[in-house]
Amino acid sequence: MTLPQVLELLAADLRNEWKHLRFYLYHASAITGLHAEEYKEVFLKEAASEMEHVTEFSDLIWGLGGTTTADSADFPLFTTVRDALTYALRMEEEVVKNYVERIGQAEKLPEPEATWLVVFLEDQINHSRRDVDRFRRLLADA
Repeated sequence: MTLPQVLELLAADLRNEWKHLRFYLYHASAITGLHAEEYKEVFLKEAASEMEHVTEFSDLIWGLGGTTTADSADFPLFTTVRDALTYALRMEEEVVKNYVERIGQAEKLPEPEATWLVVFLEDQINHSRRDVDRFRRLLADA
């Protein structure tokens, strides 16, 4: 695995983080129902967190000599809490899986980039894994 190849993968990860940010911002206002106000707070908190991820990935990519993007993938639109939370859970499970895979790829790079990327990705996994757990708890009562 070469640094340019890893940068391409990280650019795809950044696009995914942009998608998450847009998803949470949109659904903060789109959710309807009895508990819409409470879930608005949940989604706005997640959007703020995703904004940090976008910035962190952008900084990482620039630091490694790449260029960033503001592009993102599309996402489905929901109005019910259960549907939005279920999709959010799937998004977070996907990034945990992607970042675990990315660690294996990063470990093939020369130092110090290998260690730097592994530490960065471990932090991202830890955060997304906490989101997975939180969404599972919320879905148990949604």
